[in-house]
Amino acid sequence: MLLFVGLLIGATATAVEFTPSHLKGNKGSVQFESIRIIYPMGGSGRADLPQTVMEISGDMARITTQTDGREVSAPVQTTYLDYNAGKEIKTALLGDTEFIYTVRTFRMNQGLEFLDEAAVIAGYTCRKAKTVINTNSMEIWYTTELGMRGSVLPGVAIPDGVVLKVVRNGNVMAEASKVELIKEKLQLAPLLEGTELKASAFNYRIQQSQVISVNVFDHESIYFRDIPNVTQLEADKVLRFAQGSILLRKVKLPEVNDGYSIFAELSHYSEGDAYDRTGSIFIIPTGREHSFIEGLLNGKESLPQYYDKDGKAYQGMVVTDDYLPPLELMRFYTSFGVRGYNHIEVANYNWPDSVLFKQEVTDYASLLKGEVWVGAWIGNYVHDGHNVTLDIKYYPQSDAQEKEVYPLFATVNIMEMAGQSYPENLFRNDSLTVNFTTDKDLKNAYIRYISTGHGGWGGGDEFNPKLNEVFLNGERIIAYTPWREDCGSYRERNPASGNFSNGLSSSDLSRSGWCPGTVSYPVYIHVGELKAGSHQVKVAIPVGDPAGNSSSYWCISGVLVGN
Repeated sequence: MLLFVGLLIGATATAVEFTPSHLKGNKGSVQFESIRIIYPMGGSGRADLPQTVMEISGDMARITTQTDGREVSAPVQTTYLDYNAGKEIKTALLGDTEFIYTVRTFRMNQGLEFLDEAAVIAGYTCRKAKTVINTNSMEIWYTTELGMRGSVLPGVAIPDGVVLKVVRNGNVMAEASKVELIKEKLQLAPLLEGTELKASAFNYRIQQSQVISVNVFDHESIYFRDIPNVTQLEADKVLRFAQGSILLRKVKLPEVNDGYSIFAELSHYSEGDAYDRTGSIFIIPTGREHSFIEGLLNGKESLPQYYDKDGKAYQGMVVTDDYLPPLELMRFYTSFGVRGYNHIEVANYNWPDSVLFKQEVTDYASLLKGEVWVGAWIGNYVHDGHNVTLDIKYYPQSDAQEKEVYPLFATVNIMEMAGQSYPENLFRNDSLTVNFTTDKDLKNAYIRYISTGHGGWGGGDEFNPKLNEVFLNGERIIAYTPWREDCGSYRERNPASGNFSNGLSSSDLSRSGWCPGTVSYPVYIHVGELKAGSHQVKVAIPVGDPAGNSSSYWCISGVLVGN
């Protein structure tokens, strides 16, 4: 069913409400020029909800949604059915000034199967018709006793009468609760102004009109080149660090984001790099005395050091009393050379122009408001590497609630091209041990954990499953193996992927928690209630031994979230 939010417009008319007892036996003596029919939203009958209203006069029907003064954020929409011309017209007001409309044709009774069933609805005898729309079974109850035509299922399955009830898959979508017979003729013809769009474009504009979209990076290149060091921050400017492998920008996000679902949306293509690379979208928390920004400006040595049992240092990877590590919004893996290598012909594959990565990050709503430092990194050593466009989008959703967020660790060496250590011995020599403090009691807490294994040869951890164990305050809270066996599903995103004599391609191979051209899924590790105070989390992974100059390592990130 199409529901329309708006105000009733048109000439004021005198209405006489006729209950079934008034109508019985004397319908022919009632004189009226127009009809107004009320359909409670979703057929619920609840007075506190908006109501769909259909007005009919002559050969024109108009459908709106009556809000009775309730504040709504949806665009004001109106639908018209012109039975004389066989046209459906939709109009919408976006914001306060932008008008759009679309027009398409319809044919009465098209696609309908008429059944020998009858029922009395709102005092009128109705006949039943049925159809199937996008695999949905639709029942349409309509009456011819009013001598007019109108449908609250506009544009499709329109019978020669007035539709008083619609049932989809056995559930009532709309049922008339009131029929008003109006003595005067209503002026219902639409005023077409603004921009005319195709129906698909019109519907898309309506759907997207309430979405808040903040562009962070717009077709920005990520590469490895000899570029000047950035020595000071500049507001609202794209800054490059670590030889151009890191993009950073302070953006203005909505100050209020309660009730929104939040998504990070990244579009990527190759500008010259043929290989699959690790990528990360992250924010830099600045709520403590020190932040990751100091490392970007002053070098890795300025970051807090974490030491394994052999004394090797890892920079800026874990939380301390005065430092928060980068918070990873999305871990992604570039494809093998999409766009840049689309000239490679393999069978009948049709390579896409780019790869879109989209992931929900609503958990981090409390940090995704106001001024925020947002970064993007792709590990590569190529002069002409990659191109990215990043948007953070806010979709209205009334039940989304803000949560407490505590970044704990991120062993992804974002500053790899500026010398930040690979975590290659971090787990081989010891578990990762992180001490942290929560400043309030948490309920329904969990750790949002991303883990991917690396070591790109036959014996490396990229291609060998490894158990991940996570402990909280000495108790193991999860033991699982990050492993993806679906990588072959994304072959058409990987034009430069090498093909083997056994019929497989490199991008087909199963991997430790990732696939070329995809997002790596976070795992939600249940914690439950967690009291305010000091806590400790440990992560243990049995990293494989090195082979020659090749080593295995694990990129993991963990964020504690709770109410």
